[in-house]
Amino acid sequence: MGTGPHLCFLHGFCEDSRIWEPLITAFAKTHTCIAIDLPGFGASTSIPFTTIPEVVKQIKNLLDYENVEQPILLGHSLGGYIVAEYIHQYPSSLAAAAFIHSTTYADNSIKKENRLKSINFINTYGTSEFFRIFMSGLVASSHRARLRENLTAMVNATPTASVIAGLHAMRDRKDRSSVLDTFDKPVLLLRGEEDPYYQAKEIYGQAAKCQAAQIGNLTNVGHLSMLEDQKKCLTEVKHFIEFVAAVR
Repeated sequence: MGTGPHLCFLHGFCEDSRIWEPLITAFAKTHTCIAIDLPGFGASTSIPFTTIPEVVKQIKNLLDYENVEQPILLGHSLGGYIVAEYIHQYPSSLAAAAFIHSTTYADNSIKKENRLKSINFINTYGTSEFFRIFMSGLVASSHRARLRENLTAMVNATPTASVIAGLHAMRDRKDRSSVLDTFDKPVLLLRGEEDPYYQAKEIYGQAAKCQAAQIGNLTNVGHLSMLEDQKKCLTEVKHFIEFVAAVR
């Protein structure tokens, strides 16, 4: 949608490109917005999700096919892991990178163990019970009732095979924090204060590696600011895009 410089949006685990609709509606007035359904999710369920490095190659092929040059790549959660790998593989092809409730670090041993426990749980009890537990940590408590129906519909649309493949890929991904030491483009690190997955110390540590970083620390927000507080999320991303335009 839209015309102008390219913004490419990558959704998170058990989501699809619709998660970005509030931002795309705003930015399509001034930018060309591309929202991809990752392999295994949304309208791409016929394409298997394999590994994060392989998904990066698929995205690069798609962007090349669409003649996209120097996009700003924005990734939420799993999408951010893909952004980190994209910087590792194709650093010179980007204008900037945004990590929306995400990280460049690999899973630590506890997280790896929890991913494996989730896979075993799904194999035993199925995805419906897994999703019931999984969704409780996605948003701040004050937003759960309002967003429950929307989130339930979104995650329940994800095939079991994609859920398991995504968990394996996230568990096996490599630490890509070193890419921030050499990436000479602006980086956005956006975090919700009630996000249980990423601590402030972790975000600040990554920002310290960057040559140009913007940190957004959103109050009363968990892991899904684009749904929980669209105004706050939009404001942070808008300021970042304006900064990228100023230094290009």
